[in-house]
Amino acid sequence: SGASAAVRREGASEGGKGKMAAKLIPVSLVRAASSCLGAPLSAVLRREVGRRAAFSSGPRGRSMATMPLGAADRERFDREGFLVVEGALDKKTCQDMMTRVGELISAWQPEHLSVFSTKQEMRQTDEYFLESSDKIHFFLEEKALAADGSFTTDKALCLNKVGHGLHEQDPLFRSVTQRPEIAQAVSALGYISPDLVQSMYIFKQPHIGGEVVTHQDSTFLYTDPPSCLGLWFALEDATLENGCLWAIPGSHKGGISEVFHRNPDYPQGPLCTFRAVGEGATGGDVGELVPLPVKQGDLVMIHGAVHHMSKENTSSKSRHTFQVHLVEDTSGTRVGIDGVPHVWPSDNWLQYPKSKPFPKFESLP
Repeated sequence: SGASAAVRREGASEGGKGKMAAKLIPVSLVRAASSCLGAPLSAVLRREVGRRAAFSSGPRGRSMATMPLGAADRERFDREGFLVVEGALDKKTCQDMMTRVGELISAWQPEHLSVFSTKQEMRQTDEYFLESSDKIHFFLEEKALAADGSFTTDKALCLNKVGHGLHEQDPLFRSVTQRPEIAQAVSALGYISPDLVQSMYIFKQPHIGGEVVTHQDSTFLYTDPPSCLGLWFALEDATLENGCLWAIPGSHKGGISEVFHRNPDYPQGPLCTFRAVGEGATGGDVGELVPLPVKQGDLVMIHGAVHHMSKENTSSKSRHTFQVHLVEDTSGTRVGIDGVPHVWPSDNWLQYPKSKPFPKFESLP
């Protein structure tokens, strides 16, 4: 019909009888992808059919209602580098978190204006950014300030993110992070005693929400060896139009190639810079990006080495998310997910005050 296109995908059985279920691909999604990729509609439709077939061992999303995650989910995560868990948060929780961040913004009296940009990470890093590890700091979109330094619109609509200690400093965000079912999902992927090192509230503002270029989370939250896992909670629907995630399936298998760290030569140079590690692939060497549109309340679990990004939000709708990043125990004394201890380097950009440990999931041993 004019509203959708139906394709049949192997592996979508009904009632265990092996029947083929028709899966509908909305034409609006195909058209939006066509615009983003600059490809003909027919080519995008073929690509989307093929992409969905690649996830034919079961539904791409796993419902939180069927928790805990099982061996098939672990296998999927290990293969693709990400896992969608549907309905991880209910609508009320999502709305409560959006209301709470609105209260934090209302109470914020801007004294230091810090612009966040993944395109210019070295230039934009400042002391305010480095001091945010266990605090609640506010970071602006690149297009939020006029030439004279004033806000281009209401301050609430100028923010890129709030970070990086929401999961520790704010009671509501802490309680959501500490939900036992979230900890169980992380444990199901093989994590033993993770440290909760960072959290962010990302706004992806209408019309000015900036692009997040292709990157790997372990580049910015590095342990030796790498062990980062991202928890990406959609507080609103994330669509092709408002800047959903895109990821390269299987790209985590190539490892990482660089680490963002504090520059020992500062002030002769920027506060932070990149140094090479390993032999991981970079840029377009690792495969093709696929979109991951999700619904409000869904959770995307992202391997720290998987290449992922999001495009600019040129729509009239925001795309709020809450993101938590964790790594295996950083003491260097406990064996982690890969059978070895992990260390948090002293030159990582994110450092807690001396003698203050990272928080952990309270429901895990």
